[in-house]
Amino acid sequence: MKGIFTGFVLTTLLVFCGLFGNVYAQENTGRNSQLTVPWEEFKKLLNLDEDQIVLPLETFQKLLAQTGVKVAPPHTVKEGNVVLTRAEFKKLVDNMKPPSDPAAQPPFNYLITKAIYSGKMQNDNSVFVGTFTIHVLKKDIYLKVPLLPQSVALEDITVDGKQALVVIENGYHNVVLSQAGEYEVSVSFSQKSSLEKGPHKVDLAILETPITLLNLEIPLKNIDVEIPQAQQILASSRGNTTNVSAVIASGRAISVRWRKQVAVTEKIPPKLYSEVYHLISIDDDALKINSDINYNILHSEVDAVKIAIPEGVNVLQVSGEGVGEWQEVEQQGQRVIMIPFTYGKKGAVKVYVTTETPLSEGGLSNIFSGIQVLETVRETGFIGIELNTSAEVIVPESEGLEKIAVQKLPVPLLNKSAKPLIMGFKYLKHPYSLVLDVKKHEKVAVPVATINSANAVTLFTEDGKVVHRLVYQIRNSAKQFLEIQLPEKADVWSVFVSNQPVESSINGEGKLLVPLIRSRSEDNRLHDFPVEVIYALAQNRFSSMGSLESGLPAVDLMISQLIWSVYLPNDYSYIYFESTLEKEEIIRGLNVFSGAQRNYNEEAMRSVFESKKMDPDESRLDKLKNAYGGKDYGSNFRNVPLAEDQIATQLDAELEFGGRLEGFTSQEVPQSVISGGAVGTGVLPVQIKVPTGGQVYRFARTVIQTGDPLTFSVVYAQLWVSSFIKWLIFVLIILILFLFRKKLTSHWQWLKEKLNDLVRWYKKNESTITKYSQSLMTTFVLIGLVMVLWPFSTFFTILFLFLFWVSATYQILQHRRRKAQQKPKPKIKVKEERAKK
Repeated sequence: MKGIFTGFVLTTLLVFCGLFGNVYAQENTGRNSQLTVPWEEFKKLLNLDEDQIVLPLETFQKLLAQTGVKVAPPHTVKEGNVVLTRAEFKKLVDNMKPPSDPAAQPPFNYLITKAIYSGKMQNDNSVFVGTFTIHVLKKDIYLKVPLLPQSVALEDITVDGKQALVVIENGYHNVVLSQAGEYEVSVSFSQKSSLEKGPHKVDLAILETPITLLNLEIPLKNIDVEIPQAQQILASSRGNTTNVSAVIASGRAISVRWRKQVAVTEKIPPKLYSEVYHLISIDDDALKINSDINYNILHSEVDAVKIAIPEGVNVLQVSGEGVGEWQEVEQQGQRVIMIPFTYGKKGAVKVYVTTETPLSEGGLSNIFSGIQVLETVRETGFIGIELNTSAEVIVPESEGLEKIAVQKLPVPLLNKSAKPLIMGFKYLKHPYSLVLDVKKHEKVAVPVATINSANAVTLFTEDGKVVHRLVYQIRNSAKQFLEIQLPEKADVWSVFVSNQPVESSINGEGKLLVPLIRSRSEDNRLHDFPVEVIYALAQNRFSSMGSLESGLPAVDLMISQLIWSVYLPNDYSYIYFESTLEKEEIIRGLNVFSGAQRNYNEEAMRSVFESKKMDPDESRLDKLKNAYGGKDYGSNFRNVPLAEDQIATQLDAELEFGGRLEGFTSQEVPQSVISGGAVGTGVLPVQIKVPTGGQVYRFARTVIQTGDPLTFSVVYAQLWVSSFIKWLIFVLIILILFLFRKKLTSHWQWLKEKLNDLVRWYKKNESTITKYSQSLMTTFVLIGLVMVLWPFSTFFTILFLFLFWVSATYQILQHRRRKAQQKPKPKIKVKEERAKK
């Protein structure tokens, strides 16, 4: 009884807790209510130190199933229990497998791992038996497993030798299986075929399986069998029958073809036909010819071919499938290229030859006679010419060639060229020649980099400090440096390329050299990257009244579009702006009485961008307007139309200006050379704080060349001076009116007399004017004048259009009045008349 209890406890521990190897006790903190017993105490409890282990027979069988051994270890049976030695028991424990997870789900419901199609051909049909090995992984479910297409005529189907259930669904015959396990499904079906009538073939539509085998018995002898889908074919003859065994590649069809074996005759010499496609690429210094030789080899295989090369032609490469190492030899005073094959070739064969011919001095009289394919019955070919340079190509003469339209050249030749072909020729035999005159012209340099857009922000302080921040969005394919012509005594504060600090330098001409990176390319389109430069200048401080001017540095790249924002001190009135750029509408002309100002508030602008994603658009727009002193934050340019996203980009640049200066921290860079004698080589400036505020005005320009000046100037005055000037002008106007009051009175009397004359003339002709103005014909005359004057004068067109509207309205009202007057009066009843009497 003690042995049974011991075996039961031990087995429970091993089977349900998954103990492997040396059994030991371990604490599992992930479970609750678990008892932890030291190993020594556990051994004493189960008497594991004994040489024999006693287990119930049922427990022993469970252990054997868990370990998977087929031969039971040596043991004895005593009183219904199994007695094992301690060593044999340890072997069983070491071989135990972890219990399967009952909750694990199979990755597939079923798998068809193997299909064998065994068939026998008859006179009018073929009988096949398909044997499928199916593994059902899903438990407790009915599965419909497709086997053959619905078009196949079934004779019988069994599962493990028993009749099966079959349904037709989704175009397939499906067998129904209900339990997990391995099945062998056998399907008998027929397929149409004929041994006597052609075509001599059998086509089977099959299911795609990892392993597919075919066994076919054909009651014919002396036949050659072909199966395109087979990776291995074995055919054997026995009497009048041919047995075919094949290993089929994964697919959905098997096609078996056969033909009678042809008696071996004397080997016929091969015949070679060729068609050659020549692509002549004209470069700066040579003609590069890519020749595709298309052979058609009949009757027998060949081991090598030969081509003849004209003098002065260099062979660069010979390639093709199965082409070995080529050699150049001289035969009968002719240069011959021997092209061996690594195996015998027959049928369609392609060989690719690349040659080169240097251009003559001056590029004139370059002769192309092409390669000649030797030992062929006939050679024909086509020639296409492409131009890889800016030179001009002329064909002064040709011999043995027919000029054809480029569109009539073979498609493979057209596809060989990345550029459009400029000429096309055709030849039927050798010899032929083509003379090319290549006239070189001076090349026009095209930009390898450009500035897609530029955003500039400039801050003027009252004490004469000027800080510029320039951000260029550059697309670059090969340019090494961006050259910026900075003013004298300019202090460079930072240089960033693609948001990373870079090492900059000054060349001998005083230009700042900013190293550029190559633009990232995607779908044959270069993406731009930002280049940021911040520098400072010292100018004269603002006075009570005066003018100032400033400009942006010239760069050695074309700028597609530039927007420039200028911050000016608040305590001044800016009377007149002059600039080489387009001025926004609010600063066009004199600004004496209008008082147009756009005061910028940096703190208000920060709140706009911080709440950009939270506030609705109306609230954000109101805040944005407040950030610019209640004025319109956008800019209207008469000749430079700007999209909304471009204005938004400039607003971002204005906001980033102050934060960019403040955000500088000390960080190591390779070695930054700063102009104007600034110090701090290799270290960025530390926490430069320049408050951004004042009145902001904008300028814009498109298509800026390298030498175009980018400047502006402004006449300014302090606010009290501006107010004084306004009052002074007002007083002067009053004084002038007072001094010239007599002259003004006489002019007023003259004007009054003229008006009286006009009134008298109107009264005199009032009836005539009224007649014609109320005439219906006047309305048509006015609309006719509108149509005639439309192309010539906008003013008179609008004037006569207004008069037409007045006349048409009058005519409509008059028509309604006449119609109302002509309406008959209602009849009065007799009784009512008598009552009145």
